[in-house]
Amino acid sequence: MTGAVLIAGAGGMLGTSLRKVCLERGVAVAAPGESDFDITEPAGVAGSVRAFAREHPDGVLVNAAAYTNVERAEDEPERAHAVNDAGARLLAAEAVRSGLRFVHVSTDFVFDGTKAGAYTEDDEPNPLSVYGRSKLLGERSVAEADPRALIVRTAWAFGEGGANFPKKILERARTLRSIDVVCDEKGSPTYTRDLAAGILALLDAGARGLFHLAGSGSCTRDELAREVLRLAGRDDVEVVPVPSSTFPSKAARPANSVLDCSKAAALGVAMPAWSDALARFVSGLG
Repeated sequence: MTGAVLIAGAGGMLGTSLRKVCLERGVAVAAPGESDFDITEPAGVAGSVRAFAREHPDGVLVNAAAYTNVERAEDEPERAHAVNDAGARLLAAEAVRSGLRFVHVSTDFVFDGTKAGAYTEDDEPNPLSVYGRSKLLGERSVAEADPRALIVRTAWAFGEGGANFPKKILERARTLRSIDVVCDEKGSPTYTRDLAAGILALLDAGARGLFHLAGSGSCTRDELAREVLRLAGRDDVEVVPVPSSTFPSKAARPANSVLDCSKAAALGVAMPAWSDALARFVSGLG
């Protein structure tokens, strides 16, 4: 059983889910707010991590904190790198000094999306955006600071505690009867509750190094939108497939974000199908 968990980024989608899953499983959890645990502040990080380690010497520090505004990162590269790279390195180094296991969460945006099939951990990254580059550098910084760290890449996350694609579709459906949705981006939608459970399972399996964890299967954005609406009983809303060029953006996005999770599955950690996960999420929205 995983020891106590300290969460950086506890207020985000993954942090929220990780806290809930830990509590459901009887795992002690510390989930300080960002103002109390700013991963870009060395003194604050050292104080928080060391205090936790004194109480839970067999504990785990999970970095669920990230600068995730892909568009804004193009205008704020320094801030994106401060959180996603320097902050990740700071946490990893402090985890090592405090004797804690460390988990860092990364993203499909480290890839350029040109591969025909699903991306494995052995595929060469080639990020297209400031956000993607900052996350790739964060992976490398973590591996350098803590070679025993567990680094988990995920994709197309949705869950409680933050803005996400399914919620946005349902919000638009309140006022629109026709929604234009991108049809040339494909990925593996991932429920953060399943991701949290998968991370704990990898820890219990003694996993180290790089792993992919994302919802099983894949779909395009417009297929995902249709399934969200169907599950919510909103078949009256039409989804119109359009190319991504319809929505000009500062940040380039990978056309293919499908992640191969067979490495985790070989350790007995298999992620549920994305459609099953989405059904559980939508049913919980009330």
